[in-house]
Amino acid sequence: MPGHEAPALLIVAADRGERRVLYDALEQAGFEALYTARDVTQARALLAQIPVLDLVLLEFNGEAGEAVSLCAQLARRQGPAVLGLLAGESAQRVWGFHRAVPGVSDWLAAPFAAGEVCARVNTALGRRTTVAAVSGEADDVLRLFFDTSSDELLVSDSDGRILACNDAFARANGSTGAAWRGRHLDPIALCAGSERQRTLRRKLQLEGAVQFRCERPRPDGRSDPVEISLRLALRDGVAVHCSRIRVLDDQRRARDALALLARVNAAGRGDAALEAAARLLTDTLDLAFLAVYVTAGDGAVLPLVIVQRVPAPADAPDPALQPTLALALAGEEVMHLDDARQLAAADGFLAAIAASVCACLPLTDPHGNVLGAMLAYARAPRGSDLLLADTLRVAAGRFAAELALRRAREQGRARGLEDALTGLPNRLLFNDRLQNVLLEAERSGESFAVLFVDLDRFKSINDALGHATGDQVLQAAGRRLRASVRAYDTVARYAGDEFTVILRQIVQRDDVHRIADKIVRLMEAPLDLPDGSAIAVTASIGLSVYPDDAANAEQLLQHADMAMYSAKGLGRNTWQAYVAMPQEAHRQRVALEGRLRQAERNDELRLHYQPQVDAASEDIVGMEALIRWEHPDLGMISPAFFIPLAEETGLILPIGEWVLRTACADAVRWQRRFGFGLRVGVNLSALQLRHPGLVETVRAVLAESGIDPALLELEVTESVSLKSASGVPEALQALRALGCRIAIDDFGTGQASLDYLRRFPADRIKIDQSFVRHIGIDPDDEAIVRATVSMAHSLGRAVVAEGVETEQQFEFLRLLGCEELQGYLFCRPLAREAFERLLATRLQLHPESSGPGA
Repeated sequence: MPGHEAPALLIVAADRGERRVLYDALEQAGFEALYTARDVTQARALLAQIPVLDLVLLEFNGEAGEAVSLCAQLARRQGPAVLGLLAGESAQRVWGFHRAVPGVSDWLAAPFAAGEVCARVNTALGRRTTVAAVSGEADDVLRLFFDTSSDELLVSDSDGRILACNDAFARANGSTGAAWRGRHLDPIALCAGSERQRTLRRKLQLEGAVQFRCERPRPDGRSDPVEISLRLALRDGVAVHCSRIRVLDDQRRARDALALLARVNAAGRGDAALEAAARLLTDTLDLAFLAVYVTAGDGAVLPLVIVQRVPAPADAPDPALQPTLALALAGEEVMHLDDARQLAAADGFLAAIAASVCACLPLTDPHGNVLGAMLAYARAPRGSDLLLADTLRVAAGRFAAELALRRAREQGRARGLEDALTGLPNRLLFNDRLQNVLLEAERSGESFAVLFVDLDRFKSINDALGHATGDQVLQAAGRRLRASVRAYDTVARYAGDEFTVILRQIVQRDDVHRIADKIVRLMEAPLDLPDGSAIAVTASIGLSVYPDDAANAEQLLQHADMAMYSAKGLGRNTWQAYVAMPQEAHRQRVALEGRLRQAERNDELRLHYQPQVDAASEDIVGMEALIRWEHPDLGMISPAFFIPLAEETGLILPIGEWVLRTACADAVRWQRRFGFGLRVGVNLSALQLRHPGLVETVRAVLAESGIDPALLELEVTESVSLKSASGVPEALQALRALGCRIAIDDFGTGQASLDYLRRFPADRIKIDQSFVRHIGIDPDDEAIVRATVSMAHSLGRAVVAEGVETEQQFEFLRLLGCEELQGYLFCRPLAREAFERLLATRLQLHPESSGPGA
């Protein structure tokens, strides 16, 4: 990277979830200078502020004019490379013309997988357009090539004035080379259509080379089919155009067709190879549009690859919805090489791009089953060009073979990873998912649970009613289990009548206990069988939690299995959590407590910050400080595990003071650097609140750090009762007297009343994420959220919603009047360095907010 080592990247995407996926993938890959913007307007503001930028990941939506304009601007200024993003419905609308966008070096389509994102970014960062250099010393070689080539060759300047040409060019044009020198000739002008000419000129400027076919007029009024190749070069430091014109007679065209098909066949396998083959066909055969569509299992028609050289009007219909494609998907070949315009009345896309050639070929497997179709359009009529038709048919066979191979692999993969009876993941896929969840939890500090679910007395059902009924029971039980957990949890058939479950994003163990109890109650209800009968089946469940009960997948499963047998020993139809043997549990607890006592001294404690955003402007207005423990052997340990231990041992007092000092110091440092003050939230435990030195500690931290007390928000859980904790009301009032704000955290999980809220000295209420998570799913939780917001506003309290993960939740809370939001939809908790980069991006987007007192 010229001038600097660490590349700077800008992500521009409208969807917060997509921005988050891209940001996380790149950050975990080691990219540090990352910026994000939600639209082109924000991107332009950032580009004006960022001194050095290497790559822009730019989303193209249905109205892509602004994105195309930005690409053109960057290309003119020789700015950063652009990696185009195609996501959701916009991918299908924009994919058709994406290859013609100037300045875009590569494209990436959703869903965005971390590995592919990083590979494409690294490729884009390493790609630099170069032009061949023709030095003065090469003149002899160049002249020899000129004199011996049977192709017509010429070199012209940027204005089209011919500097040199060979004898083949002179003979074809009825004159000598000397007579042509100094005359003007623009090979691109031979192409029909101004739009096509503009496309070719853009490609020449951006890629340094272009190849196309057209008809060249002859003096007798007829024309010759020719293939023209242009390349930019430097000669003695001056840019020149090197052109090669090849007349396509039948014999040569046949050789070229064979060479083309050989190159298509050699492109390899996979998406990138298919796209390369399609682009090769499009460029060589001078096609306006080429697409390969595949039929999905549900009957949907999906674009596998689309290459479009002629942009379509914004209101052009989707080619996938035209009757031409429907005919091919029904097994009928469509081939019009000269008279395709007769289809224009029915095919709106053909009419929109003014195509005269249309070929749509079914793609079939060896058994004749239609897997998809290849659709091609061209503007220039081809007459009775049987060679073109045959070339397209052979290319379609190549694409069909690829689709057949993919279908076979998918079916084999599905059979290998899916339980044939229930359709759930099998043991192999479950173990793979468990390992992936474990690796993610080690990085993020997330807790998760593993459940072993065994159907009680299932053998008796098989023996009494037969295996067919037993299979139906397993199917019904699998459906009920799947419906009892969240969409991002995993339910698998592990073996026989045993099912396994992974519950992700566990905040506290009580959450797992509630879900296990819910599953037991749901399984008590009779299962409906296909013949209309019903059968009562109960379940025994064992559970283990990471990292409390085990730090690896094998032990988590073993411990859940042990707990399940404990549940059976208690009479079945119940659940049990894994409990370590007393000696083992005591030994583990003592070892961990000893290490926790040294954690601060050994620099093992970390603070992560999660932004809080204004619901109206979506701007960052605050942050919550969240502690993490980076254990040298166990990795990142969840606070849900070590905070209870710290509270039991009293270590929460020094740890809590470290969090308070560090968070305030970071907040002040960022305010001085970026010029705006953000409120920082710090959690206080019940033990800290009861400690007589709390107020003096906070006073000292305020003085040492210099933070504005109004920017420090101390969060207290709802479970801290005014009646049960002596001295808590006085402590909270004293903290407010210092100027600090007070927030009630995890609201809704306790037994707070209206009177409790009225007397509690709080400025804000934070709705617990367990209720927010079920917005759009559980009407009862939605009613609780509505009541909480209404109650808080009636008492003059602001409301913050935690755990916002979807646009539906965001819209629901915004319409309720919830002032601030926090959750993965906007940003996950970030390490200190990553959060600082986020603030730098925010400053560049809102420079007017900086300055003293901002």
